[in-house]
Amino acid sequence: MRKNELASLAAHPWIQRLEFTQSLGSTNDQATQLAAEEFLACPALVWAEEQTAGRGRGGNRWWSSRGGLMFSVILSGEGSAPANWSGYSLTAGLAICEALAAEIPAVDFAVKWPNDVYADGRKICGILIESPAQARGRLIVGIGVNVNNSFADAPEELSSTATALCDLDGQQRSLSAVLFEILSRLEHCWQRLAAEGFAALREHWQERASLTGRTVTLQVGRTQHVGRCLGIDADGSLLLHTERGREAFAAGSVVSFE
Repeated sequence: MRKNELASLAAHPWIQRLEFTQSLGSTNDQATQLAAEEFLACPALVWAEEQTAGRGRGGNRWWSSRGGLMFSVILSGEGSAPANWSGYSLTAGLAICEALAAEIPAVDFAVKWPNDVYADGRKICGILIESPAQARGRLIVGIGVNVNNSFADAPEELSSTATALCDLDGQQRSLSAVLFEILSRLEHCWQRLAAEGFAALREHWQERASLTGRTVTLQVGRTQHVGRCLGIDADGSLLLHTERGREAFAAGSVVSFE
């Protein structure tokens, strides 16, 4: 990573502290250690060129290789309360959709509830939100975006379901420039979320939603719920029309959709 690129990123007006590492296990794990600092200036950013033990939701492994963009943002204050996680999670996906659409306007970037980002039907970004006890109530938002890491080299089970920006248009990009744009979009969405609540962003999110109108299987604990997706309600809960009628789900994992 060139020094001038790091200097440009460190000058982002929203980020108060930048920690850059060439290689580490997980940016969320590193962010957890950093978040334990009592007087940490937030938002803080942990960025790694390579992540060897990245995690996804539900303990899943996040596949990544050099050329991917892996980072975590540490937030503090009111937004870190568990009751507000859904809003920050949902709007993170929206912000990344907007940032990537600015890179390649011709591609259909969409959000799969709650925050996975897809490009022309293939996954391009995953987001993991955590607030470990040692993080002193701070919220850690881990993000992995496939940028220059072509999925031609990915494991076979991923190459048909995931993609990267370079696979979409054949271009290699400055990771720091893409990250700078994502941070700017996150800042805008999260500041609006804090000021107006998720309802103010709901319509915009719905425009990027990938599941609306599809038959969805949602895993909640040990129970699966199947229904036609009706979008989301004002607080971001997933709306399904099941055999029991219209139901709202504040949490769960989408295991399939068609």
